[in-house]
Amino acid sequence: MSLAEIIVLSVPLAIVLLSLAFMPLLAPKFWHKNEGAVFTIISAISIVALYSLLPEANHILKDALIDDYVPFIIMLFTLYALSHGIHIKLRASSNTLSNIVFLALCSLFSSVIGTTGASMLFLRPFLEMNKDRDNKSHLIIFFIFLVSNIGGLLTPLGDPPLLLGYLHGIDFFWELRNLFPYWISYLVVCLAILYVVDKIALRKENSEHIFEGKKFSITIGGYINICLIIATVFVLASEINIYIKDILLLSFCGLSFYRNRQIGEKIDYAPFLEVARTFLVIFIVIAPVLFILNIHSDSIHKYIINMSSGGDGAIVYFWLCSLASSFLDNAPSYLLFFNMAGSNPEELMYVYPKILTAISISSVVMGSMTYIGNAPNMMVQSIAKRKGIPMPSFVGYMLWSLVIIFPLSYIIAHLL
Repeated sequence: MSLAEIIVLSVPLAIVLLSLAFMPLLAPKFWHKNEGAVFTIISAISIVALYSLLPEANHILKDALIDDYVPFIIMLFTLYALSHGIHIKLRASSNTLSNIVFLALCSLFSSVIGTTGASMLFLRPFLEMNKDRDNKSHLIIFFIFLVSNIGGLLTPLGDPPLLLGYLHGIDFFWELRNLFPYWISYLVVCLAILYVVDKIALRKENSEHIFEGKKFSITIGGYINICLIIATVFVLASEINIYIKDILLLSFCGLSFYRNRQIGEKIDYAPFLEVARTFLVIFIVIAPVLFILNIHSDSIHKYIINMSSGGDGAIVYFWLCSLASSFLDNAPSYLLFFNMAGSNPEELMYVYPKILTAISISSVVMGSMTYIGNAPNMMVQSIAKRKGIPMPSFVGYMLWSLVIIFPLSYIIAHLL
């Protein structure tokens, strides 16, 4: 395959990822009106180039759409639908300890219902708990760090990158067995920093506000959906056929839909449909690039090992994937570097576990470096701004992540 052919097959992916990252910031009105049309044209160009240049086009698209996209989107839809059937009403004192405990528990739940589901489920009670605070933008920043990103590190349900790894053969419990020490390290350090920052913020609060002594109460609704989420975990962790898993997950969604209809509850599926459309485009344009990476994975891996001065290349994978995850989308970033490393799940789990660890941590955690690194980041920021909370700018948020997430990740990268 010539260099020109590789460039032609790769350009649609570059355009899509750069558009997702920067068009909402540079031309929001144009992008909101024309995003669908632009992505349709790019997808069509990618498919035409694929069939023109590669005889394996049918096989490549079948792998990308039938074997990867369909089960991926069914799992995302299941988590979205079931988590939206759960409701939490919380009353608690808005002090440093209660915020730390709340964020720690929510981070754990992110690995069960996904970072997107957890962000949407827990943000409103978190805002309600802190509604009397004058200074609370820092609380939303740490919510993004912990609930929208770091919390999803323990299972494939936690974040789309890990879900893609699971669909490509990574064991369901691999993250829990191998990434727990890193998860707890990020969690403890971030919460310790939050303790200091929040104590300082509380000193600046208006003295007439009372944050202590509220009687704690919590009301949880949607126990059927909680049971269905537990059932989803068992189904995904089982060894049954992937098509049977898809049928079972869709049946869970059907039960949830029936329950919602019985009680007159409606769920807004528009955000999910937007995510599904975006990922469909990504899976189409990334398919030929993954094929190319698989062909050249041996030479790429040798080059990365040389870059790491004879090591296994884990630290190089970590920083390359971190850069991609910070400014593009963390799910395709994971797929790209997973394929660069050879895409053999058994080999990555047992022969090169440090490389898989590096790709997993960087794709999940480093998505918190910017608002555009992970979809929930922008959603949380948008909701907070609508609630009148002055959130930092794109650069302002990056200053927080550069001071907190980057140094911690630097230490962890050198411990791999």
